[in-house]
Amino acid sequence: MNTPSNEPDLAFDIDALFNHLVEELEVDLSVPMDWTFTLRGVEMGQLKSIAETLDDYQCELEESVEEIDEKGRLSLGRPMLSVVKTGALMPSEVKKIADQMSQIAERTGIEYEGVEVFDAIDDDELFDWLSLDEAVWRLRHFSDSGLNPGEELPWVFLLMGDSLEQMQKLAEALVTGGFENSQSDEDPDEEGRYGVFVFQEGSNDEERLVAAHRQIVKIAKDHEATFEGIQFLSEEDFVDVTLDLDV
Repeated sequence: MNTPSNEPDLAFDIDALFNHLVEELEVDLSVPMDWTFTLRGVEMGQLKSIAETLDDYQCELEESVEEIDEKGRLSLGRPMLSVVKTGALMPSEVKKIADQMSQIAERTGIEYEGVEVFDAIDDDELFDWLSLDEAVWRLRHFSDSGLNPGEELPWVFLLMGDSLEQMQKLAEALVTGGFENSQSDEDPDEEGRYGVFVFQEGSNDEERLVAAHRQIVKIAKDHEATFEGIQFLSEEDFVDVTLDLDV
């Protein structure tokens, strides 16, 4: 990370990082977050062997990561190992892990690229319906976690209405409007309302997601239906977790 000489490098200056989180971002440090420590090497096998020794962490391996240099040129970087510790950590705890990563780097000849911190997403939140703003932030979290811009990512939109006939007509209108995989649900929710699910082969693209949301909401309003939320699940995965969703 390139930083001006008079500014601390937050990837390595843990005290400055915590000060930035509290003073600039007003982060509540009592809330668990994902502390991500990055190691880079030449060989994927070497990083995999290191990951196998880190039982106390969640390890994510990527064979290559797209990088953009100062002139805007795109290239594929070296293999990367992200070592994630989720928790409400204190500076001393983060420093201890950073020291551990530095020692691993020195011992193995790979490079330690510092620490970053992200909002943690727990398993329950993964299956909650998201507002458009929450969905956009979820995309940014995916990007921060290594998902490349524009990479394929399934979307599903949920729309709700008062009657089955109403929602069946909405599903037909959505198909006509270009959303071919739109399905009405014949079973009402606990409040007696009916849903339509719109499945799309989406991508990690905020503008495209916002545009799709705008089109879908417009069609829904024409049928007096309301937008309930967005999730990032394929139709197959959605079926597997439907019982866990609050619909």
